[in-house]
Amino acid sequence: MRILESDGSIVDIFAIYWFGDETYFYGMPKNYGGLQAYKADEVTVIDNKIDFKTVFFSNDDAKSVHHWALIEESLLDDLLELDETAYKRFLDILKSEGQLDDNFY
Repeated sequence: MRILESDGSIVDIFAIYWFGDETYFYGMPKNYGGLQAYKADEVTVIDNKIDFKTVFFSNDDAKSVHHWALIEESLLDDLLELDETAYKRFLDILKSEGQLDDNFY
């Protein structure tokens, strides 16, 4: 899945959250070093296909769908905190699955 930011940047999305009526995407912008949150009504979805294994999560406050490695390898929190080790691990996984180009940093 990909979104287009208002500045023209294209970002690959690896998690979707629903908090009440709000939808958020977690994406990996190039050279950012982790995951960044995007409010769905502030970006444009330009590719709506999700072609990786996902994990669904639900609690009283939210529902979400994540790339499997964010949950199964416990990378989500570290990527939100821009942890370099988690970033490199997630990049390796994504590249091995063909989710990102080899030149993605």
